[in-house]
Amino acid sequence: MDINAANMAVVTFQENNHIAVVNLVSGKVVKDFPAGAVDLTAIDTIENDLIELNSSLTAVPREPDGVTWISASKFVTADEGDLFGGSRGFTVYNKSGRVKYTSGKALEHLVTRLGHYPEDRSENKGNEPENADYAVYGQRDNKDKAKGKKAHDKARSMLFVASERSSVIFVYEIDASGKRPVLQQVLPAGVGPEGVKAIPSRNLLVAASEEDAREDGIRSVINIYELSEGAPNYPTVVSADRNDGTPIPLAALSGLAVDPADGDTVYTIHDSFYRQSRIYAMDVGQQPAVITDEIVLKDGTLTVDLDPEGIAVSASGDGSFWVASEGAGSVDDPDRPVTSNNVLVHAAADGDIMATVSLPDSVNEKQRRFGFEGVTSVMEGDNEVLYVAFQRAWIGDPEPDNVADGGKVRIGRYNTGTGDWSFAYYPLDVRESPNEGWVGLSEITALGGDEFAVLERDNQAGPDARIKKVYKFSVTGVAFKADGEAFETVSKTLVDDLMDDLQAPNGLVLEKVEGMTVLPDGTTLVVNDNDGVDDSNGETQLLRIDGLF
Repeated sequence: MDINAANMAVVTFQENNHIAVVNLVSGKVVKDFPAGAVDLTAIDTIENDLIELNSSLTAVPREPDGVTWISASKFVTADEGDLFGGSRGFTVYNKSGRVKYTSGKALEHLVTRLGHYPEDRSENKGNEPENADYAVYGQRDNKDKAKGKKAHDKARSMLFVASERSSVIFVYEIDASGKRPVLQQVLPAGVGPEGVKAIPSRNLLVAASEEDAREDGIRSVINIYELSEGAPNYPTVVSADRNDGTPIPLAALSGLAVDPADGDTVYTIHDSFYRQSRIYAMDVGQQPAVITDEIVLKDGTLTVDLDPEGIAVSASGDGSFWVASEGAGSVDDPDRPVTSNNVLVHAAADGDIMATVSLPDSVNEKQRRFGFEGVTSVMEGDNEVLYVAFQRAWIGDPEPDNVADGGKVRIGRYNTGTGDWSFAYYPLDVRESPNEGWVGLSEITALGGDEFAVLERDNQAGPDARIKKVYKFSVTGVAFKADGEAFETVSKTLVDDLMDDLQAPNGLVLEKVEGMTVLPDGTTLVVNDNDGVDDSNGETQLLRIDGLF
């Protein structure tokens, strides 16, 4: 319900798909009417671990939830759609019930382009608009009036629509006719924003998000946004369109690798949250960065379903890629039996798989489900050599001791010329979070001169997060050994604590910082995995940090 200055209340009856306008002075219903239905095209209605904008819904009841007046005669509904597959947008009505504007599929495409599309809600209600509010910002005050300033010199009429399942607030500028809302930006919120309140007298907007699950790194929050001048600082990554005009799906990014032939092109991947593994080409010469192309990994004519966690552009210069795919399951955990092993996949520039490389049998016999998390490529003489980061200790590796040390994890070394695997240990930080959890590696990237950088992180988010760090180490003087021998341990040096960078947007600290690369100009890029908007607010932050290396 919402009330306008004339004491007229507009009330939505969601499951009845109905709207009423009530005169609060007389108590009479001035008008009531059905909310109507929408036809939707190029949306996703199948939950198959793929974002496929190729389905349609016909005559879907709007079933509006939140509602807000935008003038004395017009109002906007947030069309959650509750029973019939989701109407997935918002609608502008006049008080007689005539539709002046409906957003159609626009919100679904927006959240797909920004990485906030909830694939696990495709068969239900999609992004699920929950609430709406409207306000005029920058109206004339008495000083302005005295100076003869007109209202339109400063005033901006703003509409805010909260998406519960995508965890964003859509911000539109809208005129009195309601016919042509113009998107201004999309704001990340907490998980499940339900309430949204504009406070124009203070240039503020407030959103309340209800979801709270500490074990998943989610806390119930109130976000406060301030209207200001300048370019928005979110999103940091968007996607371009496919040939069919729909956006390239963007989410669950894990791993970064710069193209040595073009410093503005960075490659990234999505993990096993989605099927049909692929590599994305991203133009980081723009802000926000733009995913311009997708390269589907193929075994002959068949797509493959891997768990890509790391990517490297081959140092051989042939344009090929190396992808580190994490295995599933642990040898010593009956509840999580091994269903796949960790492998390195060598793919041509067009995504055709040329070879796969497995670990030695003796190493696979020690597998735990926290395996390959990053890969990088270097040339040693005529041979290409790959270095791989394991996330956590495997059977027989030094286990973490929360009091004394953090344990050690393997850095694997694979010589493509000889086919030999060898290993050294990397020492992890001690766990610091009050919520316990673990610490592990998320990425490795070559710096040149036998030096490497890694991402080390805990599995905590928000106020529980403690360890999100960039370290470097050298392999000079370190002898990598075959499995079964006594491994040497590299010495690490702290380069940067990322907590300040992750706190800078003033949202919750994101858990999964999982991709890192260094551009030719020295800029370090770090990206988080948003878990496909599952137990996550869907936020993807591509951090740009100068001067680390």
